[in-house]
Amino acid sequence: MALMTAPWRTTAVAVAAGLLASGPAAAHPHVFIDYAVTVQFDDAGLAAVRLSWTFDEMYSSMLFHDYTSRPKGALTVADIKSLEDGAFKATADYHYFIDMTLNGEAVAVAEPTAFTARFEQHRMTYSFTVPVHGGTAGARNTLEIAAFDHEFYIDFELAKKAAVTVEHGEKLAAACAPKTLRKDTSTFGPMDAVVVACTYGRAS
Repeated sequence: MALMTAPWRTTAVAVAAGLLASGPAAAHPHVFIDYAVTVQFDDAGLAAVRLSWTFDEMYSSMLFHDYTSRPKGALTVADIKSLEDGAFKATADYHYFIDMTLNGEAVAVAEPTAFTARFEQHRMTYSFTVPVHGGTAGARNTLEIAAFDHEFYIDFELAKKAAVTVEHGEKLAAACAPKTLRKDTSTFGPMDAVVVACTYGRAS
């Protein structure tokens, strides 16, 4: 029951129609998100991770009707601000559902920047950037990124197209690819999850 802090949970309860009742059904995910990752580098090295979340049609419809002016065209600046303040920021208590490690050590998730949203083909997509820096000079570093809900209320899956990209990583020979890891949930115990694993930096 993670993503649903305050307004998100209220909306989901209204549509879930009893799925939050106690028992096995309550453990099943109720929100489905396809996500994509862009790992960004600059002249100093690792700079940020930009993520996109594309929601399932049912939850997209709830977001559209609850947090926008219901435009016929593209979302307005005011709509995007409403989504950010009314829905997205509620995920801060869950570290924005991002797990990151750098060379095996957990990375604190900084407050995201450059939030935007769009509504296309009945699906809402958020995009936002998480600043992240680090790595050992002269060594090959490994950054692992996962969008994951440890309560498994939300099912995050890597997008089927353009799921992983790298920007300006040529000088550090950056390479990123999906990887399957076991991750713990509070409802089902350990589960397989697909994460994004990136290596960068030249070994001395």
